[in-house]
Amino acid sequence: LGKNVLFSAAGGVAGATAVYPLDLAKTQLQMDKSGQYKNLFDCFSKIVKGQGIGALYRGLPANIIGIMPEKTIKLAGNDFFRHYFQVDNPNVYPDGNIGLEGLSGGLAGACQIVVTTPMEITKIRMQMYKAAPGETVNQMAILSKMVKEMGVTGMYQGTVSTFMRDVPFSIVYFSLYGIFRRRLVDENHKISSGGALVASTGAGIVGASLSTPLDVIKTRLQAAVPAGGEPDKGWLP
Repeated sequence: LGKNVLFSAAGGVAGATAVYPLDLAKTQLQMDKSGQYKNLFDCFSKIVKGQGIGALYRGLPANIIGIMPEKTIKLAGNDFFRHYFQVDNPNVYPDGNIGLEGLSGGLAGACQIVVTTPMEITKIRMQMYKAAPGETVNQMAILSKMVKEMGVTGMYQGTVSTFMRDVPFSIVYFSLYGIFRRRLVDENHKISSGGALVASTGAGIVGASLSTPLDVIKTRLQAAVPAGGEPDKGWLP
């Protein structure tokens, strides 16, 4: 378990860093109520042209700080619940059990929000930060000031919306991953690295597609309210 947790945390950091510009653009597009951006590529172009390429990584430190414990909790939690429900015991479930795999993943997703919520709100607010003309952006200084101003309560703003996004995603992801993995194992019930990549990518695409509307709601609830703007008060009108 220890080795798996270490690899998961390292992989989480590497993956989050590699796709971070896409994550930043996603936040910008989700918060674009005025139609400033035509599409993803237009968003990239305007950010780089107006703020420099470094702006594509604004908020990365907050993400890296949170991604390691988040992935650790998710993996350890999923392994714990799978063991508890005996999902991987061939004598109990020789063909697996999709329902219990999804339940194990969903419970693990619920456990991780204790870390995910403060990570997400700081990341989103850093991604939406507008530097003053001539300002040198010190990400750690801005992040530290932001955390002090929000306090513990503010750091957990949007906990319900994070739960509503992460739990369904985890249920879908781990259920589908189990299905894909069983179809891709060899005669010795081993799966290649390529097979594992295909299984995780396929499950991730479906899970992310289904949870995107929930992610948009979460982003808008956790983003800082602009001067003179009206805050989003909750899920319902």
